[in-house]
Amino acid sequence: MSYCKTRVAKAEKVASNVIFLQVERPQGFSWRTGEFAMLGLKVGDEQIMRCYSIASPGNSETVDFFIANVKGGQLSPRMNALKDGDEVWLDSEVGGMLIADRLEQGGKDLWLFGSGTGVAPFMAVASDPAIMAQYESVVLVHGVRTWDETGYVARMIKRSPKLQVICAVTRDPNAMITKRIPDALADGSLQRLAGIPIEKEHSRAMLCGNPGMVKGVRDYLKSLGMVSPRGGNPGQVLVENFWI
Repeated sequence: MSYCKTRVAKAEKVASNVIFLQVERPQGFSWRTGEFAMLGLKVGDEQIMRCYSIASPGNSETVDFFIANVKGGQLSPRMNALKDGDEVWLDSEVGGMLIADRLEQGGKDLWLFGSGTGVAPFMAVASDPAIMAQYESVVLVHGVRTWDETGYVARMIKRSPKLQVICAVTRDPNAMITKRIPDALADGSLQRLAGIPIEKEHSRAMLCGNPGMVKGVRDYLKSLGMVSPRGGNPGQVLVENFWI
């Protein structure tokens, strides 16, 4: 780990429990679209760092994050209180599994499944022209409890004629999808709403979010024969296996 000090270029409250942070990119800092980084603060003599998915595509001018305010958390309430110009710390070492090059070639449709702030890496994907150019259609599915937790996605995501954004809002009976994402996949309502089937030959998928959503979606995709990369071979499904 190699921590470097930088500053918040922009802090914006985008939901009651989520802050959007644009962090000045330190000299020499680089990442690939879909990776995560450790971001944090120095509190007294203690360096408190956590992993957050980067919401901006590789080589952007700023390093962007969406950070949920976890009640009682050691770091996230402090992160949600940051203002423009405040000092933060960033680890120069990055990583992650959601790298588009790890997907098997030949896919026409890219499905992005995120819950809560697990949508962050897919905001980056939608802003990466090289990734978007590889697919005929891209479907971003965002699972949340209330509209307040997802409104910023439609407002802030980079628009594209090939991009659909579908919100699964479990606590709003008026939402088009009111089920959990795995349940909407299992009964076919999600595919019908998107107007696109999910199939091994033409579909590719990325997953990031809470363990229940990730497991449920992964199990469904596995039933279709879609698997993650293994043995050095690309796959049809990429999964980020951490949740903070």
